[in-house]
Order: sequence, then structure tokens, then C-alpha cells
Amino acid sequence: MHRRDHRTFVDGVDFGSIFQVQTIFRAIASSMEPSRLIIGLGMVLVLMSTGRLWDMQSGVDAITLDQSIDIEALEQERELAIAQSVTALGHTAPEGFVEWNVPQAQDHLLEAWKDYVYEGVLTVADREEFNRMYLALEEVRPKGPFEASAHYVATAWNGIVDAGLELDPVGMWLGTVAIVWELPQLLWKGGYHWFISIYGFVLIFVLCVGGGAIARMQACWHARSHRLSMNDAIDYSLSRWRALILAIFGPAMFVAAITIVLMVMGLILLNIPWLNLIGGLLYGVSLLLGFLVAMIAVGYAACFPMLIPAVIVENCGGGEAVQRSYSYVLTKSFRFAGYLFVLVVSLVLGFLVVRLVTNVTLDLTANLVGAWTFNNSLHNAGALRDTVVPLVSITWYESSAGWLINMWETILHYLMIGWVFSGFFSTSTMLYLLMRKVCDEQDTRDIWWKGLVQGTNVPE
Repeated sequence: MHRRDHRTFVDGVDFGSIFQVQTIFRAIASSMEPSRLIIGLGMVLVLMSTGRLWDMQSGVDAITLDQSIDIEALEQERELAIAQSVTALGHTAPEGFVEWNVPQAQDHLLEAWKDYVYEGVLTVADREEFNRMYLALEEVRPKGPFEASAHYVATAWNGIVDAGLELDPVGMWLGTVAIVWELPQLLWKGGYHWFISIYGFVLIFVLCVGGGAIARMQACWHARSHRLSMNDAIDYSLSRWRALILAIFGPAMFVAAITIVLMVMGLILLNIPWLNLIGGLLYGVSLLLGFLVAMIAVGYAACFPMLIPAVIVENCGGGEAVQRSYSYVLTKSFRFAGYLFVLVVSLVLGFLVVRLVTNVTLDLTANLVGAWTFNNSLHNAGALRDTVVPLVSITWYESSAGWLINMWETILHYLMIGWVFSGFFSTSTMLYLLMRKVCDEQDTRDIWWKGLVQGTNVPE
């Protein structure tokens, strides 16, 4: 008895239309378009300037925001750093230095170093001592709520990048939760209510307008290979800003309303004699409301990447965008988790490439330009560093040139951060389109265009 092997040949199958996860990685490449990078840079400039202005006006020290620093130990470190800095470089401690704060000690140290530079008796040991003293003061310098938040986000993002390189989904999830969920709670518990309210609105508005423009550019490019101009993308995003704001704030406002109800129930029913019995009886209702808050909060954190693309792709209202996003996550939870994992991995890989290119550009330029430069204009030029010691020069042109060089390098640094916005909203747009295809069986290239009924693909 002979056994015949049967083989099936598949011809004409477009595997690219069946397995479309690779479109998320393609979005990383398209996110590096100059127009999207410029939009991302504009977003970073607005957020940075607004945050620094807030810190300057508030005068609040939020260095202990993450609650990992003991306040008493911090004060002792500050006193020690100030005492060591005022006696550095062989100087005698001035009167009243015990009342100084860290910025005053830094100014005194810089003036002392200027004297050394002017006298021209510099040694390697003196320069090392000055650098060490300045960095010690910088470690304990007061930070406003914006700077402390930015440092917290940068630390969490680096954790996400490291976890992505190790293929650790738990680590990536913890980093994401730290940024999206834990940071707002820390700001609120720390008493920075005005900051989280006002600056939070500015942050959301910038994300809606800038992120919406990037999402529209990605959707148009994917649907028809149409390269939408930056002005047209921003105009479209601005025309939908109300729906975008509602999509972002809608679930948060609902959670806030239930939270207030629970707090009022605790205030009235559990603090007044005899009424606390009613509060105890109704605690089951409180648990039900708490469960609802938890479900909405978790769903909001999961759906957040799709809220803005939903409004931009469908030209729908904010409520419909929330409904679509929640429905997709609940209907195909495991598929969504897989797509989200691919999105985070693609962002991590893209960021590593962008950071590598940025560092190589900074180092290469500084080395080539500095090859025949015989002054201190390029003192801090080069690869990105967390903290740099300022240039101290007795000539105004060296100081001015150093300031201008630092300005251009800062712009390049902000451009790298701006790519994170571009990459996130480009990939999240593809995440939304893929989830819509899985749940609604609608082609990923079907998006709203001018001339269609709002929220549909039906011609007017």
C-alpha cells in the first residue's frame, strides 16, 4: 500500500493584508518625517517653557515628589554641600553663610571660580574640585513641581526602555503605570493642586492639538500615501479640539464625580453618630462605586493611546471615541494587549535609534569643530548629559558663543524628545486602525475625508 503525500500550494495571498502588525513598525519610520518632528519639537517647546515659567513663579520645592527622599536627610545634605562649597578653592567661609540656600551657594562658587580664571593660576586639582562642588550642590538643588515631574517621567521612561531591551513586559507596564497613574497621584497628594489642574490642562491641550495633527498625517499616509502638510494637519486638529478634549477628559471627569460622591459619603455617613450605621449598611454601594472607578481608570489607561486617533480618523465626537475605544479593548482584550506590546517595543527600538543618532551627531560635530578651536567655547558641547557644569569665562565672546552652542544642542535634545510624541501618536494611530479592523472588519485604509458625513464613510 503506497502512501501519497498531498501538498497544498497557496498562490495570490497577500500576507501583508492578513498579518498587519508590521504596520506599527512602519509607523516608526514615517514618524521621523521632518514635518512630524517639527510638530513634536513645538509641543516640547510649549510644555518646557510653560513648566519652567510655572517653577519660576511658584518658588515651591518639589524635590521629594517621588517620596523616596527623606526630608531631614536632604536638609543635612544641603547644609553639608553649602558648607563645603563656601570653603572650596582655599576660601574662607563668609559670614552668614549658614542662612544661605543652594542657589546662593552656587552663585558664590561661580564667583570664586571666576576669580581663579581671571588670575590664571588654574590647576587640574582646582578644576576637579570646582566641578565636584558644583555637581554636589546641583544634586540637592530645589526643584519645582514641573522639574521634579520631568525628572520622574524621564526616570520611568528609561526604565521602560531598559525593560524593553530585556523583553520584560512587566517592567514596561510598571513604567507606564508610573507615568500615567502614579505621577498624578503623587502631585495631588503633595499638595500641587493648582499645578496639576492648570498645567495638566495645558499638557492635555498640547497633546490633543499636536498629537491629533501627527495622527492625521499618519492616517492619511497609510490610507492613500498622501503626505499631508503640517499646516493642514494642525488646522484639522484645531477644528476638532473640543471633541479631542472631551475624549480625554470624559472618563476622567466621570471618575472624579464618583470619587467626590464616595468622599462625601464618608464625610457625612461615617463621621456623624448614628448615621455611621447607615454608612456601614451602604458600604456595599461604596464598594460597587469603587469597583466602577477602578474599572474605568484601568480601562482609561489602556484606551488612552486610541482616544485621539479615534477622533482624528473618524471625525467623530469625544463620547463616540471613548465608546469605540472601550468596546475594542473589551471585545478583543488579548489582541489589544499584543498590539500594545508591539507598540511599546517599536517605540523603545525607535528611541534607541534616535538617541544614538543624536549622540553621534553631538559628539561628531563637537570633535570636528573643536579640532582647531583653542578656547572654551565648546566647553559643554558633545553627547547628552544629565548635569553639566556651566562655562565660566572672562571674555564675553567665549561666554556668548558657549551659550549659543548650548542653545542649538538643547534644540536638538528637544527634537529627540519631540520624536517620542511623533512616534507615539503615529504608532497609536495604527493601533486604533488595527483594532477597528479586528472588531468591525473595516479596512485600515478607510478613514474620514472631507465630503463624507461626519463619523461615517457615507458621502454627503
